[in-house]
This record gives sequence, C-alpha cells and structure tokens, in this order.
Amino acid sequence: MSSDQARTITDTPLTALRRSLAAHFSDAELQILAHDLGVDYEELADQTKSAKIVHLIQAAARRSAILDLITRCQAERPNADWGAIHAAAMADPQQFLLAPDEIQPPLAISPNRALKIGFALGALMMLLLACGFGGGLLAGQVVRVTLNPVQPNPDSLSQVIIRIENQQFTPQSASISFARAMQIIGHLPSGASLALQLDNVQATTIADMVAKGQPNAPAGDPHIRFLANGQITANVRIRQLGDKRVVLAYTARAEGGRIVTTPASAWVNLVEVPNTTFGWFPLPQPALEQVTRWIQAQLDTATRDFWFDNVTVEENRLLLAGTKR
Repeated sequence: MSSDQARTITDTPLTALRRSLAAHFSDAELQILAHDLGVDYEELADQTKSAKIVHLIQAAARRSAILDLITRCQAERPNADWGAIHAAAMADPQQFLLAPDEIQPPLAISPNRALKIGFALGALMMLLLACGFGGGLLAGQVVRVTLNPVQPNPDSLSQVIIRIENQQFTPQSASISFARAMQIIGHLPSGASLALQLDNVQATTIADMVAKGQPNAPAGDPHIRFLANGQITANVRIRQLGDKRVVLAYTARAEGGRIVTTPASAWVNLVEVPNTTFGWFPLPQPALEQVTRWIQAQLDTATRDFWFDNVTVEENRLLLAGTKR
C-alpha cells in the first residue's frame, strides 16, 4: 500500500476534505466557491492557502452548508474521489466543525498590509479635514429617513405575502411557519412562478437573522427601509470601521435572472451624535466595496435557485417576482 493510500485511509473526513480542496482547486477557484456559499474569502487576503481552506470549511460547517460545499466540489472536479467525504457529511456534518481552541489564529498583519491600513487611516483623517461640517448637510436627505431605525420583529414574518402560481397567501393564513413556507418555496418544481412582498420590518428581520448567523460578516445590526424613490436604505454597523454606524442607499434591479444591487450613496457617522445629521461623512470606497460584495453574495446565495424578472421598490414595500430554475 502506498503512503498516499495509507494517509487517505487514516485521514479524518475534515482532513480529507482539506487535502482535496488544496489538491484540486486553485486560490482563485476557492474564492469562487466561497462566493457561491456566501463566505467572505477575501478577508483572509494575507493568509496562506491552507488557512483560507480551513476558513471556508468552517464557515460552511457553521452554516450547515458542508454538503452544499462538497456537492459543488463534486460537480467541479468529478474525477476526484469525493465519495467517502460525501458519505461522512451525510452521516454527521458536525464532524467537520473544529473546536474553537483548534482553530489557528490569523497570521500577524504583514508590513505591506499594515502600510495600506496606515494609508487608509491617513486618507480618512484627510477626509475629515476636507469634509468638515458639510458632510452632514450633504448626507441629510439620505440619513434623515434612517434616524428612527426599523426594528426587527420575528412575528412580522408570518405576514410575508407569498404568491405561488395563482395562489396568494401568508404563512399565518396557511397555518405554517415562515421557515416552512421557505422550505415549500425551495421545493417548487422548475418553471413554477413565485412572487414575494416584504415590508421594512420583515426585510429588517430577515437581514438581522442573516447577520447574526454570520459572526464574521462585515456589517451588523441592519435596519432596512424601502423608499418611494425606488431606493433601499440599509442602516448598519461596519466592523472594518470599528462598528461605526453607516447608511447605505442602493438601487435594485433584475438582471439576467439575478437581483443586482448598485450603491447610490454611502455615509458613515464618525462622531456618533444620535438623532441628528451632524457628523456624517462619505464612506471610504474600500469599506463600501466590501459591504456591497457581501450583500450581493448573500442575495446570490439566497436566490440562486430562481430566475427573477421583476424587482420593484416602493414606499415600505419590496416586490420580487420570478420562476424556479
């Protein structure tokens, strides 16, 4: 028996999956896998490939998506042997989770990255000097509508309006939970039509559930509003900026079957003065790009089984319509 064969037999499923990902996928391909699963792979930009693979596996395991990861690997590399790994995941997906004390801490920040962070902080200070008090005035129209944040309410999800084919209902009227309604939607046959209608509270509740399920997400504590001008505002805290409060305004559209978001404006409150438009400044572009990528990745992951041909934003209402792929 060769040493490779012996090692394969003695490897745990977690080790076998880690070795297989390292052997059969490049760093760029792993990044695509992470994006498809809604995992922020780029946050480990200065880490080794092995560390990134561990991060990907652990993120998938925490989200109960380890089978999804392995299935995607099988589809991408059908000639590799995934059978034993897949069987192990079917039997006990929790065995792919490491204990907290087994996870290696991130490597120290490289001098190059430290220099970039220094430049970013310097640019932020220059931004403060350049914008002064004017930022609050410019941000006023976008920020003002978010000064009274929408609060999440899980009970509101029982009133989400759902239309499947020609039948319209809410989870409450159908005497089922919101989670059960989502399971039914997930098992619709290909070509079945679907429409969803969400209000501010329902969208905020769903966004809050997603953010709390992802401790490493770049944004947290979300509050969502749908505006009459067709924009969606998200009042969130950005971890990259020390949990500063940020207001993002987006437009959303259906494009190629996807729900595509485009940032319209973004502002950060650097002085944390409550209930006022004072102290708001333009959000640095790197932070905006990171959050926008994360939001788009969440949308792509949640809606990948559907083809959306209509996205409509109105006052306190988002309408989505499409078909099951």
